[in-house]
Amino acid sequence: MRLRLLALLVSPVFAVVAAAQQAPSGSTIFENRCSLCHGADGSGGGRAPSLLGFARYHTDAELATLIHDGRMQKGMPPFDLSNDEMKSLIEHLRELSGSSKAMGVGGMTGVVPKRGPGRKLTTDPRPGEVRLSNGKMLQGMITESDFAAQVLAQDQKFHLLAREGDLYREKPIEPKSNWTTYNGNDSGNRHSTLNQITNSNVAGLGLAWLYPIPSSPRLETTPIVVDGIMYVTGWNELYALDATTGHQLWMYRQPHTEGLMSEAGRGTNRGASISGNKLFMVTDGAHLLSFNRMTGEKLWDVEMGAVKDGYSATLAPMVVGDLLVVGVSGGEEGARGFLSAYNLDTGKLVWRFYTIPKRGEKGSETWIGNAIEHGCGATWLTGSYDPQLDLGYWTTGNPCPDYNGDERKGDNLYTSSVLAFSAKTGELKWHFQFTPHDTHDWDSEEPLVLIDQVWQGKPRKLMLHADRNGFFFVLDRTTGELLLARPFAKVNWATGYGNDGRPILTDTAEASTEGTLICPASSGATNWYSSSWSPLTKLFYLRANDWCSTYKKQEDPLVGNRWYGGVAPNQSPAVSFIRALNIETGKKVWELPLSTYGQGGILTTDGGVLFAGGPQGAFLALNAASGKEEWHINLGQNWQASPMTYMVGGRQYVSIAGPGGIFAFTLQSQLH
Repeated sequence: MRLRLLALLVSPVFAVVAAAQQAPSGSTIFENRCSLCHGADGSGGGRAPSLLGFARYHTDAELATLIHDGRMQKGMPPFDLSNDEMKSLIEHLRELSGSSKAMGVGGMTGVVPKRGPGRKLTTDPRPGEVRLSNGKMLQGMITESDFAAQVLAQDQKFHLLAREGDLYREKPIEPKSNWTTYNGNDSGNRHSTLNQITNSNVAGLGLAWLYPIPSSPRLETTPIVVDGIMYVTGWNELYALDATTGHQLWMYRQPHTEGLMSEAGRGTNRGASISGNKLFMVTDGAHLLSFNRMTGEKLWDVEMGAVKDGYSATLAPMVVGDLLVVGVSGGEEGARGFLSAYNLDTGKLVWRFYTIPKRGEKGSETWIGNAIEHGCGATWLTGSYDPQLDLGYWTTGNPCPDYNGDERKGDNLYTSSVLAFSAKTGELKWHFQFTPHDTHDWDSEEPLVLIDQVWQGKPRKLMLHADRNGFFFVLDRTTGELLLARPFAKVNWATGYGNDGRPILTDTAEASTEGTLICPASSGATNWYSSSWSPLTKLFYLRANDWCSTYKKQEDPLVGNRWYGGVAPNQSPAVSFIRALNIETGKKVWELPLSTYGQGGILTTDGGVLFAGGPQGAFLALNAASGKEEWHINLGQNWQASPMTYMVGGRQYVSIAGPGGIFAFTLQSQLH
C-alpha cells in the first residue's frame, strides 16, 4: 500500500518558532506538523497510516517534493518549508525509519526505528529476538509476516524463518545452491546442476510467490540468490527479497534519467552482481553503484560515461577477482563503446578499453570515412570469464550508421565482434569479428558460452556463440581460432566462412538505396537472451527466428552524436523456435515451433529439464533431450528476461521476471 504523508496546518505556536533566526529541529517540525496524523514515532495514528516505509524507500528529493507539493486529493496540504527546515525534517524522518542519511534511501542500516507501544507484528524492521522451535533464541533486526520472519542477526547474516505456531523454524541454506552471477556462473552457460525438479515431476510445479514491481514495467532482470536472499533490479531500483517467500527486506530507488533514447530510457536493467557482502548495479544514466547487501546502504557511486555524450547502461556487472568489469549502452545515441574495470572496494577506475580506436591507432585503418568518432560498438551485455586463462570475453555492438556503410568503409573494428582481454589489465589478447562491415544492425551482443570439451578427438577450451547474423560459431577461446560456423536460422547474405575466418558473401550481403531482401531480419536470428549447453545431452539450446528484412540506406546528416544513416527495415513476420543444436556439426537435433514471436532465454538443469518463456504468455518446461513439452502455465506475460534456478530450505525454485513482476515456482509437494 502506498503510504500517505498527512500533517496539521501551521499552528500559531509553530509560526512563532519558525520566525526565530535558527531553524527548528526536525523533531520539532515533525511534532507540530506530522505527529497528530502519523503518531509520535511515525508508525501510524488515527488519521493516517505509518509513513516509515515511505520514508525508508524514497530518496531525499522525492520526500522533499512530496512535502512541498502535498497531495490534496489524499488530504495532505503542501508545506512551504525553508531549505534548512526541509533538511531537518527529512533527517528526522530518516532517523525514525531506520534509513541511512548518507544514501537518502531505504534500507536496514543499523539505525533502530522507534516503536509505538503494543506493536508486536510489523513489516518494518525492529530490534528484538525470536524463539526457535529447537529452544534457541535468535537476536537481531526482525521483519515479520503472518507466516514467516527474517532476522538480520549479530553475525551479519540473514536467517530465514518459517512460523510454527508461536515459534519459528529456521530454513537451512545450501551455499552450493546459490545463483551468484547473471548466468549463474562465469562461463556464461545458463545451466544448473540442481536436479530436484525432473521431467518426471515437473508437472507438479506451482507458483510459490510473486513480487510485483509496477514502477518497472520492462523487467529484463535475472535475479541472483545468495544465502537465501534474492537480489533483483528494476528501473534504477534494487530489491532484497526472502527467496522463499518474496518478502521485501530492503530496497533502493533513485529517479529516472530524462531524455534517454536507448533501452535504458525505457527502463531496461538486466541485474545485479555480488562479491562478498558487496552488491553492484548500473543506472540508466551510466552510473555504477555499490551497496552493502545486508542493509542496502550505498557505499559508492561512479559515473562511467556522461549522458550528454550518449552513454547509458543496462547490464549486470561482472566480478573478476577484485575488479568489476562493466560495459555501456548508447549505440542508439552514437556513443563510442568501451569496457571498464573498477576496484570493488573504492570504485576507482583501473583500466578502460575502447571498442573503436582513435584515428591513428591500430585498427583505425578499418574506418575509412567520417563515422569513426561516432561509430557505436556498444558493450551492453554481460561477458564471460575463464579463471584458468585469466581471460575475459565480451561481445560488441554494431557500427554506426546502422544501414549505411559509405562513411565507414572497411571492416570497422572492433564492432560486431568478440574481444578476449586480460582481466587484470584490459589488454586485448585476440578478437574475432562475426560480421565485418555490418550494414544490418546485427550487433554481436549474444551470450558467450565457455565449455571444456573434446573437439575432433582433442580436449579443447571452446566458446559457443549463436550470432544475430544467423550463424552458430565454435571458437577455440585460448587462441580465437574459428572451428565451426554454420547457419542455425534462415540466412542468404553468406554461404559460410572461409579458412581465413571471414564470411563468404553473396550478392545480397549489403543494404542498398533501392532495398535488398536479406535474411535474417534486422532484429536478428537470435538476440541477447541467454542460451545454454547441457553436459547431460551435449546439446546447445537457443531461441531462433526465421525472417527477413528489406534493407535500405539513405543519406542523412550527423545530428549531435548520432548518425541517421538508413531507414529501419520492413521485416517479414517471424517464425520462431526453441532449437537444440549438435555443437560438433551445428545441425539441428530438435526444435519446438512457437506460435508467436517472443524473447527471453533458456535455462537447463541436471534434472534434464529446459525452461523458457513460451508463446502467448506461457512459461514452459521441456524435456531437454527430446524437446517434448512436460509442463506449462499461462501467465499472460510478454517475456523479455531469462529464467534461473536456486535451492533454499531443501526446495528447488525456478524464477523468471516478467512485466507482472518476479515469479518463483517450486514443486507443489514442497509448498506445505
